[in-house]
Amino acid sequence: MAIFASRYERKLPIDDTQTLSCEITAVEEVDGHTEYLLRVWRGTSRENSWNVLRRYNDFDRLDKCLRISGIELPLPRKRIFGNMRPDFVAERKQALQVYINAVLMNPILASSLPAKRFVDPESYSQSFYDHAVQNAALCLRSDAAWALGGTMGAIGWRLRKHYFKVTPKPPEKSSSHKQLVKSGSQTHQSKHFASGSSSNGSGHSIDAGTLDPGSEVVAEWLEYGPDKFVDEKEISGILKSLMGLQHPHIEPVIFAGHTESGCLVIRKFHKHGTLKDVLCMATPKNPFLSKYGNPKGRTALSMKQVATYGKQILEALIFLHSKGYAYGHLHSGNIVIVDDCVKLLDIENYLVGVPAFYRPFFVQHSKIHAMETVDVYCFGHVLFEMTMGYPLQESVVRQITECPEALKCLLESILSKEACKAGLPTLEQLLGHRFFTQYASTEGACAAAAANAEKPYFKLSLNAKELLKQAAIKSENRLRDEQKSVKNQKRIVRVQELMSSEEEKRKSKQKAKLEHKQSKLKQQVSLQTNNGRLSLVAATASAATAASSSSTVLGVGLSAADSFNRSDSTPEEPTLAGLKSPPLTPAPLAGGAPVERQSSTPNMLAEDAEAGDGDGEGDELTRSALLESICKFNRGSLRKVRSND
Repeated sequence: MAIFASRYERKLPIDDTQTLSCEITAVEEVDGHTEYLLRVWRGTSRENSWNVLRRYNDFDRLDKCLRISGIELPLPRKRIFGNMRPDFVAERKQALQVYINAVLMNPILASSLPAKRFVDPESYSQSFYDHAVQNAALCLRSDAAWALGGTMGAIGWRLRKHYFKVTPKPPEKSSSHKQLVKSGSQTHQSKHFASGSSSNGSGHSIDAGTLDPGSEVVAEWLEYGPDKFVDEKEISGILKSLMGLQHPHIEPVIFAGHTESGCLVIRKFHKHGTLKDVLCMATPKNPFLSKYGNPKGRTALSMKQVATYGKQILEALIFLHSKGYAYGHLHSGNIVIVDDCVKLLDIENYLVGVPAFYRPFFVQHSKIHAMETVDVYCFGHVLFEMTMGYPLQESVVRQITECPEALKCLLESILSKEACKAGLPTLEQLLGHRFFTQYASTEGACAAAAANAEKPYFKLSLNAKELLKQAAIKSENRLRDEQKSVKNQKRIVRVQELMSSEEEKRKSKQKAKLEHKQSKLKQQVSLQTNNGRLSLVAATASAATAASSSSTVLGVGLSAADSFNRSDSTPEEPTLAGLKSPPLTPAPLAGGAPVERQSSTPNMLAEDAEAGDGDGEGDELTRSALLESICKFNRGSLRKVRSND
C-alpha cells in the first residue's frame, strides 16, 4: 500500500441482513430547493436511529441505479414549475414515502449497495471494492501459483464479497520458495503447495495442474462478519483442513488465504451457474439485480430431481455436522448441479462469521437457534424453491398445493407455523422421510461415487473442534439475543395496537354518549317548545269559547253604540286568584227582557291572536292581551236569566 493512500477504516462488523426502515419526518427549504429529512433505523428497535437529508434528485439517482432490476417502482414524476408550493411538497412527501417503502420492503432491492448507501451513507460510503483488491493481492502475494485478474462484478448478493478472475502463473525455473508436501494422514493422495506465511497474510494452495485445462477459476474475497469468533491465529489451520475436505457433494477449495480483514478463497467457476440461476433461467455472470430482481422466466424441478438433490444435500450436511463443522449458509445460490450431482459452495462462510441468507426469516422464531436447526430450516426453503420454482418470501408457508402428499407433509414439518413453534426435525429424521424413499434416484449418487473413487474425508484437530464449538455457542447466543429483541418489539407493537384500539373504542364510546345526550337535549327542547305553544293555543281557545258561550247564555250582543252606563254600576275589578269578585246585581229592562251588563272594554283577544300568529313576538302579545282581558272582565255587570222551563 502506498504511503499516502487512503486507509480503509474497518469498523465493527455490521449485519447486512438486518432490515433498514425509513420514515420521512420533515421537509426543509434550503437554498431554494426542498430537502426531505429521513429518519432511518436498523432492525426492529427505533432507539438507535439516525437522520439523513435527501433531495428529490437523490431519489431520482437511486431509481436509475435500481432500474437494472426490472422492478417497477412508484417514483413520483419530476415537476419544473410549482414544485415549491406547500400543497405540492406535502403531496410529494407522501409519494416519496411510498417509494422508499417499496424499495426497502423488497429483499432484492434492499440488499443492493445503492439502496444501503441511500439510507445509511455513513456505513456504506467507503469503497468496498478497493479494499477487496488490496487484500486479495495481499493474500496472493506470497503464492506463486495464481495471478489476480479483473473483477467479475456484483454477481452475488453480499455487499462485502467480491469476485475476481484468476489465472495460473507460468511455472518458474527456480522454485526454491515452494515445497511440494504430502499429508501422510490423507488417504486420497492429493498434492498441496504450502506457501510461506507473511506478516500481512497467509494462504494455502493446491497444484493448478490438477485442474481441467478448460476450467475457469474464480477468486472470492469476503470480509469477516459479526459471528467471527475464531482467533486469526487459528484460522489458518482450519482453512488448511477445509482445503483437504473431500466429499462428492461439496465443491473443493483450491486456495484459501486470509488477512486481518477477511478471507480469500479460490474455487472452480461453473459456467451454467448455481441452482438459483437454473431456476430463474438467468445468466450466471450478470449482475445480481438484473438476474433475480424480475426474472424473465422461472422453472421448477421434477419430483425425482427434487428428491434426489434434496437427499444429496442432507447427506452433505450430516457429514459436516458429524465432523463438528456446521454449514449454516444453505440456499439455492450456494448449490451447483454437476452431472446430476449436488455440490455445496461457500463452505468457509461459517468460519468467516458472515450472516446467513435466511437470517431475517429464522430470527423471527425463537425455536430456531441451534446450528443444526438453522440448516434444517434453510433446507426447507431450498426444497420449497426447487418444488415451486420461486422462493418463499415469508418465514412460514401458508398453503402448499400442486405437490405430492409426501412432499407436502415434509415441507409442513419444516416451514409450517406450528412446526416453527413446536420444533423442527433433525437432519437424520429428514433423510429417513418417505418422500426420499419414494422419489429419490440412486443413479446420480452411484455415478458420482464411481467417478470420484475417493472417500469422504475431513479432519479437524481437537483444538480446532473446540474453537468451532465455542464459536457456535457464541453465534447461537447472539442469535437468541436478537430473537428476544424481535419478540419484545413485536410484543410492544401488539400492546401499542391494543392500546390504540382501546383508546379508539373509548373515544368512540364517549362520542356516541355525547351525541346521544345532545339528541336527548334537542328532543327535550323541542318538546318544551311544542308544549308551550300547545298550552298557549289551548288557553286562547278556551278563553274564546268561554266568552262566546257566556255571551250567548246571558244574551250579551250589544254593540258599543247601544251600551249604556248605569249610575249604580260597580267599577271594574280584577278577578285574579286570591281576589273576591262582587256579587251580580240583576236589573230589569223595559219590556221585561233580561239584559246582562258587561264591561265596555273591547275584547282584543282575537285580533291579537291574528296579529301575533307565527312568531314569538305574536305569542307574547297574545298572552298579554289574554291576561288583560281576564283581568278587566267584570262579573258584576252580568245578570241571571230565568227560564220558563
